[in-house]
Amino acid sequence: MEQKFSDVLEKGEKITKVYRPNKTKFWWATMLLWTFCVWIWSFIILVGSVPEEGKSFNSSLFWLLFGISAGVFVVGMAFTILFAAIYYKNRYYAYTNKRIIIRGGIIGIDYKSLEFKHLTATIVQVTFLDKVLGRNTGNIRFGSPSSPVSSMNSSMNPYAFKHVHKPYDTLREIKEIIDVKDKE
Repeated sequence: MEQKFSDVLEKGEKITKVYRPNKTKFWWATMLLWTFCVWIWSFIILVGSVPEEGKSFNSSLFWLLFGISAGVFVVGMAFTILFAAIYYKNRYYAYTNKRIIIRGGIIGIDYKSLEFKHLTATIVQVTFLDKVLGRNTGNIRFGSPSSPVSSMNSSMNPYAFKHVHKPYDTLREIKEIIDVKDKE
């Protein structure tokens, strides 16, 4: 898996470890998000088919809205599965002797990196879904002065190892490398 990062490694930089998101947790999170979207569409159908005061229920409007929603659901589910599969296939996390690197993308491959000297904060998040699935997974978010970690808006931080196995152990390993680097 180290060859996945060969395009962005600097001279003298060596990959220490590479991670992948936990497949089960990734797919559960993706499908739960899609299910939430379906609930919103279902609510729209119900609200759209409720007759105005003094008018009778229009069954043809209901079935039209139901058909449109079912079509949106099927097409949306197909696109979600396709894009999620591509996203998962391209997603890798690594840390080197100098920085953390996140590889991902759907259309093309993108890399995000954060050098250890700029890393100022870390947060491990173990969600309810992580606990329910019992896969010992979680998210590790890394912060810097230009991209701080905030408990209020976790989606805005681009430096996150999502759905990783044993997040506390992983963070401990990374911090050991940072401590060694600081002593040099």
